[in-house]
Amino acid sequence: MEVEILGSGQEVGKSAIVVSDDKTKLLLDYGVKIQPEPPTYPLRPKKLDAVILSHAHLDHSGGLPILYKKWKYPCFMTDATFDLATLLIMDSLRVAKKQGFGVPFTKNDIKIMTKNTKLVHYNEHFKIGKFSCQLYDAGHIPGSAGILLKNGKKIFYTGDIQTEDTRLLRGCRLPEKVDVLITESTYGNRQRAERENDEKLFLQSINDVLARDEIALIPVFAVGRAQEILLILENYANKIALDGMAKTASDLISYYDAYLRDAKKLRSILKRVHWIRTQEEREKALRLYPIIVTSAGMLGGGPAIHYLRGIQKRAESKVIFTGFLVEDSPGRNLIKTNIFQTVEEKFHVQCQLEQFELSAHADRSGLLEIIDRVKPEQVICVHGEETEKFAKGIEEGLGISAYAPKNGEIVKI
Repeated sequence: MEVEILGSGQEVGKSAIVVSDDKTKLLLDYGVKIQPEPPTYPLRPKKLDAVILSHAHLDHSGGLPILYKKWKYPCFMTDATFDLATLLIMDSLRVAKKQGFGVPFTKNDIKIMTKNTKLVHYNEHFKIGKFSCQLYDAGHIPGSAGILLKNGKKIFYTGDIQTEDTRLLRGCRLPEKVDVLITESTYGNRQRAERENDEKLFLQSINDVLARDEIALIPVFAVGRAQEILLILENYANKIALDGMAKTASDLISYYDAYLRDAKKLRSILKRVHWIRTQEEREKALRLYPIIVTSAGMLGGGPAIHYLRGIQKRAESKVIFTGFLVEDSPGRNLIKTNIFQTVEEKFHVQCQLEQFELSAHADRSGLLEIIDRVKPEQVICVHGEETEKFAKGIEEGLGISAYAPKNGEIVKI
């Protein structure tokens, strides 16, 4: 058997991994790299037998409709992933056309993809060729899954994964011993502070803004992060304006009780926050609501840019990021330079810039814990900016064969 890396090799974004034996080819994820612009897609796969989608975020799902221009093979995923991925992919098509980027798929391709989707539950067994397959809760976003493949050897692909409980979700579930682990490495070389401490510092920062009668702009990923932040800010709900795709995603997610730790609490918070529904309300929001929670999380688009323009000269207001920022994204460059820049505009931001790591990814300790629990003989590191360093650390520290392949490379297993 072999593993071919079509995307996410030594980079964060456009995840796409083919696992195959002599007769069957399975594609795990097929995403897009949105930042830096213009968006880029993985290498194109050759003939496939099926796709399994780990979760809805566009860096894992955003290229899927491309595959359905020529083929109609089944695509397996959870029900929450189906709803959320469809939502995000449709929105990405709209955004790309608005920004003038060419999009290699159409609404009809999305329609064909959805018709060929097969919904599966966590722990449910399903067969593709000689592969016996199973999804495990990855604890990353609602519906996210690690993918277990059994075909003589046991291969486990983490997708994006979180070992710790968060306000929104329970930590991941893992299979017993596997032969090959294909692991994300977003924080493979970083150890985060205790989450409880970071949440405390985040709330102190919010209180600081409120005490000065200023604005806290919190750019968020619409799926997962927006809902996590709302739960952390439960006691401030009546001071929050919620805008962008975060609104639609939050409403959808709040009814997936089986995936959430406390869906009832999330629904209660959503009844108390102010939903921005019109451009007129958006104009008023900075006067009426001191906390703005809105997409996009890395300032690559969405209403967050509108609000940033509104507070750019307010030295005591804050832009507060709450997780990972991809290299060369507008958010990461803003943190580095105090300059906001896209292909369309550029301006200096005088307000305070802060970043907390309330991430839905496992940090280095969490990733090493996963390795310890599943006890692989071989580790393939993907989806990270320093995967070679992480792989070397695994080999030297744990004595396990580890690889950090580039896009286009094949690893024999």
